[in-house]
Amino acid sequence: MISKIIRKSLERQDLSVLRETLNLIEHLIREKEGSLKLEELPSRRAVLEVKESGSVTYRLERVSCGKNCKGCPHGPYWYGYWREGGRTRSKYIGKKLR
Repeated sequence: MISKIIRKSLERQDLSVLRETLNLIEHLIREKEGSLKLEELPSRRAVLEVKESGSVTYRLERVSCGKNCKGCPHGPYWYGYWREGGRTRSKYIGKKLR
């Protein structure tokens, strides 16, 4: 149950603050549900930046190909991560996020 103090404080906020609060709450829920656990991600990646959008976590990563090449690590490249059916899924996005 939401405390009266929090409820009254939220009722006084304008729409932009309420939207920002909603984004924060959604982020906290995803964290508590384990939407993306770092130990589930490949170990040959260096994360440079993280962005959240809805239920997807976007990460800018430098990737080691594991082939002992002279160009490693490669990138950085954007990848999207989300939970589906109890598993972490990922998708290569590219050099630019949008």
